[in-house]
Amino acid sequence: MKEAEIPGHFDGRGRVEFSLSGLEAGQSDTISAIAFEFGYDLAATEVRSRSTMRLVFVRDDSPTARQRAGQTQDRLRAGGPLLMTWAVPVPGTGQRASQPTLTAVELASKRRGLAAYESNGVRGLVVLAAVLSAGCLVLAWTLRNGPVGAVVLAVLFAVALAVTAVLVPSLTRRWYEKNRRLVDLHDRQRAGAVGPPPPPPDRFGQRG
Repeated sequence: MKEAEIPGHFDGRGRVEFSLSGLEAGQSDTISAIAFEFGYDLAATEVRSRSTMRLVFVRDDSPTARQRAGQTQDRLRAGGPLLMTWAVPVPGTGQRASQPTLTAVELASKRRGLAAYESNGVRGLVVLAAVLSAGCLVLAWTLRNGPVGAVVLAVLFAVALAVTAVLVPSLTRRWYEKNRRLVDLHDRQRAGAVGPPPPPPDRFGQRG
């Protein structure tokens, strides 16, 4: 699917679906970013197979989302870009830094990750790591009279998986809190923006 075709799907209808297969799955964050600009929320992500996924968006009728959609339309009519890059403010100063910056697609990726964490947490991953760690210990015990290298390798895998099970919750929580604050700050700034940006300069350096 060409990027220029995506905005046409967000024409005000209440529900928008995309079925992506193969390389198209790599467009999921771009589609989510465009949906956000037009006031739509990602309601569901369904992975139907290893190569096929389905994205479901619903129109957000809150005043903030409708304002954002209107600003996007105004920006496009003024010749501005569909997706913008956000200069992340320097902590504690409120000033914008030249670096780092986040693209709309990167922000969409963070939103999807936050939503997945809020919906599912990391309990499944922790349980899986713990079970695999126990399995490696059982394997090491079974091989105790066999090659020393195999026993040591099984024990090392068991320890690594156990450490992963212990550290993943706290590390993921830190990631979540950091990115939740970042996304919330971006959305508050977007909600406070008024009016479209000026049109880009023409080839003579003058604005239209």
